[in-house]
Amino acid sequence: MEPKPASGSAPRKATMAASMASLLLIMVKLTVGLLTGTVSVLASAVDSLLDFLVSSFNAYAVRSAERPSDQTYNYGRGKIEGVAAFLEGLLIMASALYILREAVLKFVVPAGALGFRFTLPASASTRDLDWAMGAMLFSLIVTALLVAYLKKLGRESRGLVIQADPLHYRTDLLSNGGILAAIVVMRFTDWAWVDPLIAMGVSLFVARAALPLIRKGLNMLLDRALDGPLVERIREIAETHSDKVTNVHELKTRRSGDANLVEFHLVFDENIKLREAHRIADEIEMRVRGLEKSRWIINIHLDPVDDSRRDQKLAEQEMEG
Repeated sequence: MEPKPASGSAPRKATMAASMASLLLIMVKLTVGLLTGTVSVLASAVDSLLDFLVSSFNAYAVRSAERPSDQTYNYGRGKIEGVAAFLEGLLIMASALYILREAVLKFVVPAGALGFRFTLPASASTRDLDWAMGAMLFSLIVTALLVAYLKKLGRESRGLVIQADPLHYRTDLLSNGGILAAIVVMRFTDWAWVDPLIAMGVSLFVARAALPLIRKGLNMLLDRALDGPLVERIREIAETHSDKVTNVHELKTRRSGDANLVEFHLVFDENIKLREAHRIADEIEMRVRGLEKSRWIINIHLDPVDDSRRDQKLAEQEMEG
């Protein structure tokens, strides 16, 4: 039976920290944005809202993925991390489109064009911009501390969610820095157009962050093989570990949550004893497990003869049928 994960595991700590930080930033940015009418701050508040929703779902996904395998889910629930990453990417992309929309409308309708039709001032006062600068500087500091903490926790786990979050929040760090720079320019000049222009730039940064998350989530859901170099190292170990192994075929790999799943056939001389063949297979399995600090699920099939052609024909027949 698989051990039950500790309640203080790295992925759980990461999702909790991200949720709390996002909730704090939502309150600060939304309050300042509505009071000052600074669209870039409001756009950043929307991004933080989506961050909070994503982190909340990620917390659920992490807890589900950490549950041990059972009779219903024989390989565990690790793929829910793929679902989480995919949805996170879609929500981030939606955030980018919303920010872009608000920035364009700010150019077209300077009096304010939020979807819920609050009437905001066309230009912000010096005091308003001071508040906006303070809010974004605070956001920059909080996000920087969060990224550093997530990177530290990421070294303790191979989960997709905890690996994706630092990338996501590094993008937030860049966007917050850009927004702060825009507000500083507006504070000391009359260039009100800088606000929506920077907001448009933020949308591009946010969209760029969404694409790799969507891709990684889909890769896990579609059972994409492990990285090529890692697969080749697995094959090399299987083929060269013992001269009693005459062939290796049907090597298949995939990733589910923080687990690497591997299966392949080892072909032995038909006169080898089962005990010896099993010992060699165990040795190969241990070497494969040492390739990467991760959770491994390895299934090795022992063949007394090379039946790879038969397996290939069966696969082709199944495809035709």
